[in-house]
Amino acid sequence: MRSRTDCTSKAPRFLRPPEQRPVFQAGFSSSPRTSSPLKGAQQSLRLYAIGSVESTSSCTSWVDLNDIYFFASVVQYGGFSAAARKIGVEKTRLSRRIAALEKRLGARLLQRTTRALALTEAGQRFFERCVATVEGAQAAYDSVAELRREPAGLVRVSCPVLLAQRCLAHALPGYMTAHPKVSVFVEPTDRTVNVIDERFDIAIRAKPEIEDVAGLVAKTLGTSQRVLVVSPAFLNHYGRPKSPADLPKFNTVASTDDIFDGGARWNLTNLGTRTQHIELKPRLVTSDLRVRLQAAIHGIGIALLPEQVISGPLEEGLVERVLPEWFGARNILHLVYPTPRGMLPSVRSLIDYLLIHVPAWLQERSI
Repeated sequence: MRSRTDCTSKAPRFLRPPEQRPVFQAGFSSSPRTSSPLKGAQQSLRLYAIGSVESTSSCTSWVDLNDIYFFASVVQYGGFSAAARKIGVEKTRLSRRIAALEKRLGARLLQRTTRALALTEAGQRFFERCVATVEGAQAAYDSVAELRREPAGLVRVSCPVLLAQRCLAHALPGYMTAHPKVSVFVEPTDRTVNVIDERFDIAIRAKPEIEDVAGLVAKTLGTSQRVLVVSPAFLNHYGRPKSPADLPKFNTVASTDDIFDGGARWNLTNLGTRTQHIELKPRLVTSDLRVRLQAAIHGIGIALLPEQVISGPLEEGLVERVLPEWFGARNILHLVYPTPRGMLPSVRSLIDYLLIHVPAWLQERSI
């Protein structure tokens, strides 16, 4: 004989009344007596496996989380009428859904009489596990709701190395002081990261053109002109090139992006928009801006570097401009981030902060 437990004999330990659980109720039902408390999310929530599709048991391969919530509510409030009033779902609907649940499970969960409602042994076991499911669902809603109330949580950022050292290092403390619940992970790298696959929230890039990448939004921060520099000692020893055509006669320092057909090529434009393509055999090639800057400072060769990188050494007299009327390609410094639908306040607030502070930094260090 199945044992029975009176639904009102002891108070369940979960599911405070709806007025005390606004997040949970809002997540399950935006208004009373809607067609489904989980409408719009049912397909993604029908994942609570209780058997396989090939199973010979009477259970199907999933249980709708609505039914777990409905069943738990009936037990909590001691009957269909009380539960219907509390959660805003018609009594007849509750009865039908729980009857369908019992049919899928192949076991009676509730014993109904005109005066009382009691749990069967199967119902008691099922109810005990429903507790964890409902509490887990509530915790899931609460965790996301907390992130959406104010900037909080972790934001992952990718940024060129020197920009991280010279700009973000000074800008981020102000942001993090203003948003104490936000943590920031910065990966300084000069490679182009895959924002989606590597799970970055924001990437800062410096390229001649902004790439059109599906699923990403780009915002311009500013521009950076590349200029020719080298140490004064180098110029005193080797002399100065008179025109871009003289550059192959000098030692040079190039980026890996400049490599072309076994050599390097600089595309230089003067103030009159005239362009020259200069083929080089560089003495040093590296993608690292710091290495190229130090090579120029120490007289290894003439380097083509962003103006914001050399503005400080230029003021200090560590390097001098070479062919100052000629420039390399202008890079567009820009943010990229996934499309903003569902964007958390932490990510949005950091994007807004960077859109103010990085352009100011670029302007201060332009030459």
